[in-house]
Amino acid sequence: MSLKLGSLLLLLAIPASVPASVKRAAIEGRAFPVNALPPLTYSPKKYTFYIEDATFWQAWQLCRSKDKRLATIENLQDHMAYTTALSPIEDVDSLEFWIAGTNLGAKAGDYDKYYWITNDRPVGNLNEFGNWFEGITPFIPNVCMATYLGSAKWIYGDCVTPKSGYACEESQDV
Repeated sequence: MSLKLGSLLLLLAIPASVPASVKRAAIEGRAFPVNALPPLTYSPKKYTFYIEDATFWQAWQLCRSKDKRLATIENLQDHMAYTTALSPIEDVDSLEFWIAGTNLGAKAGDYDKYYWITNDRPVGNLNEFGNWFEGITPFIPNVCMATYLGSAKWIYGDCVTPKSGYACEESQDV
């Protein structure tokens, strides 16, 4: 396949197995990585905190019932938005909030691989961001993630043990 740009002739070798929409994007100069989608742009997430005892699973469903998702904190900008939203809450230093990370179902040897259940992305995938309280990803099987007090550091716990609250985010297209 060739494309003429002014007096410049480009020869493109695009395998037949590549979908036509991706070929068009490449030809039009919009060759995006991996899935032919433009790179993610950042817009601050809107977090809401609910102070009521809930297990991880209850928190997930409660966010859904409010047309929201259990919160993800995927990069420093998310962390800043999260801590800003958290700051007006009184007695925040005595609260723990469930967020959407878990390693449930991980194979033996992969217990340090966590995923956000709301978007199926690996925790730490974007910009290798991590905010674990202990400084390293815990190697404990079948746990879920929460944030610790006002620091918003990540902790883990048994998914069926209630925490004092949960954090939801406005649904965004991913």
